Amino acid sequence: MRKFKMRAFIVAVLVLACACTFLLAACDDNEATPAGKGVTRPENVYTDNLDVTRSENLVAGATVTASSSADEAANLTDGDVSTVWTASDTENVYVEIAFDEPTRINTIVLRENGNYISGFRFLAKDADGWREFYRQDRMERYRYCTFDAETVSAIRIAIDGVNEGKAISLSEIEIYNVAPKSYEDEFRVFAYYNSGDFLAPALSDEDLAQQLDVVTDVIMFLFVYWDENGDLVFQEDPDDPDATEPTLLVRAMDKIRELGGEDVRICLDLYPVDITKAGLPENKDKLVSNIAQFVREYDIDGVDFDWEYPANPEQWYAYGDMMTKLKNEIAPDGKYVSVALSNFNVRFSDEHIDAIDFVQIMGYDRFDVDGNNSSFRSGAYMPMRYFVNLGFSPSQLIAGMPAYGRPDSETAGSIWTNYYYDNGNVFADKDMTVPYTYWDNAQWITYGDSTMKVYVTGGALAADKTAYAIEQGFAGVMVFRNLIDYPMSDERSVIKAIGDTIAERIA
Repeated sequence: MRKFKMRAFIVAVLVLACACTFLLAACDDNEATPAGKGVTRPENVYTDNLDVTRSENLVAGATVTASSSADEAANLTDGDVSTVWTASDTENVYVEIAFDEPTRINTIVLRENGNYISGFRFLAKDADGWREFYRQDRMERYRYCTFDAETVSAIRIAIDGVNEGKAISLSEIEIYNVAPKSYEDEFRVFAYYNSGDFLAPALSDEDLAQQLDVVTDVIMFLFVYWDENGDLVFQEDPDDPDATEPTLLVRAMDKIRELGGEDVRICLDLYPVDITKAGLPENKDKLVSNIAQFVREYDIDGVDFDWEYPANPEQWYAYGDMMTKLKNEIAPDGKYVSVALSNFNVRFSDEHIDAIDFVQIMGYDRFDVDGNNSSFRSGAYMPMRYFVNLGFSPSQLIAGMPAYGRPDSETAGSIWTNYYYDNGNVFADKDMTVPYTYWDNAQWITYGDSTMKVYVTGGALAADKTAYAIEQGFAGVMVFRNLIDYPMSDERSVIKAIGDTIAERIA
């Protein structure tokens, strides 16, 4: 075991950035999904499974009207996605649903006939007129929307934007009051915590302690790597540069344990120092032995692998085989094996899939038509379906979401911002006058002498993704990274939205 110098650290970060860039164009809804077992399954095999909300659809018997094409409005609640309602214009467009009596609701599922709507709102009717209680951007072909429970006699779904030259068209609206769900196992919240966060944290210890009331597993990222010889390589500790042990990691783990208590698990993230000399398959037995010894010595709860990515089927098999061997080695001690993957070209055998406890689905850097790197569809719905199609059980899958922002400008594609960019001086409009809120998934920042639009995971979107993961029986959610999120005292915090949703949706 040896120390990892800062030059290698920089190279590793650049490798990760390049890998992410390589993946940007890899998400195409129309392509068949390549499975890890040597077969190709159509991408919509599991559509019905992951589109089902297991509660009573409350639209039955409700009266549906619309701003235009009124004779088609009933198509929206007939349970048939092949029948549609299409507005005759694009201004002041809405659908209204009136109930026979006041009805309690907390979830609406929308299915667009196309991918063109760019803004929508929910409004409830009360004595003072229509009152907005939910707002988002893209709807697309499936959108799971959650909110604090409302008791309503009627609701209005207002469509505020659509791509130029495109029609506004919906195929189905479903309305639910979803009851809290019982989980046989704990619903996990993973959060990545890297060496840079530890050395120059954006949040205070008090803020981190509040996050750790929600986070169940902290993944220690950029602290330890492996080399081509199967040895572990440590990030150098600037306070102890001559140390031969992982002093930086130990100090960071001590801090997590001090602030989070015994309930917070520590997971060690690992990936190759050099992806061209990964040490697999020739030295995987030595690597497995070194990892197993290390996690026992330092009382680590699990190991997460983040090799982005094996270059060919042989490397994928060696990767899966290495994880399987490690699982057999550390599972008797109650420790788990996790792997971070994007929904792209994954190749694992049945045996490998069975050996993996958790997949940290990297539901980000998968840009949609607007440039959003983690919309509901590109960052949750499609990645979840991809891994279920491969043969993973929902109980193995962790829905990942970013706490960082990416710009939509191609010339600024290498810029990664976060919620603390420019001291939090961010806005929801180009003129920098409208505050960025819980409902927004884009923010405008000052960059150099100009302004730039940056897409983020807003609080409402994080809540929707979390509730959807719970609905589908997934093992949990993941945030990359927790220390670039807003403090828990701010309603725009991703982790706060996750925690609030868990409290509401899990019994």
